[in-house]
Amino acid sequence: MKNINIYRTVLVLFTISLFFSCDEGGEPDPGGTNVQDIAGDWWAVALNPGGATTAFGGDYVQFSTYNTAANDNTFWVDDHNNWMQLKARVTLNADRLTFQSEPNTPELYTDETVTITNGLITRDVFTTESNTLVDQITFNAEFSWDPGTVYEYVGHFRTGFLEDENPHF
Repeated sequence: MKNINIYRTVLVLFTISLFFSCDEGGEPDPGGTNVQDIAGDWWAVALNPGGATTAFGGDYVQFSTYNTAANDNTFWVDDHNNWMQLKARVTLNADRLTFQSEPNTPELYTDETVTITNGLITRDVFTTESNTLVDQITFNAEFSWDPGTVYEYVGHFRTGFLEDENPHF
């Protein structure tokens, strides 16, 4: 009988603790980052100066833009070590949706430097193969491994729809 009372007491205490230990006190708000409005994946292509031909015969590659650890007005432009090997930190003007880097910003894949200028994100101006209206991204980049040549990058936001994957110039 003594064991049954102990068992019941433990069971009641355990059951009560389940109800009270799971109370979050409301819905948690994880917040966001300062650059969440422009963060995401993009399809972009580097063009030779003048914009008529692709640089080195390349095509669209997937880029990402995402916040830095500082969570300020800077973000990373990253092609995931593809093709032109670009990963650099740029500064965003959130009101105008423009961005640029400091001159000779470290490029983290090649240990070279890059200067990114004239960065612009334009809302809802590009129509994908799936007829989805998405944002467009453009910027210029001059790499220390090819000084004096300013490559023009153009691209659009990635939808994730199958028909929009892997576009070609």
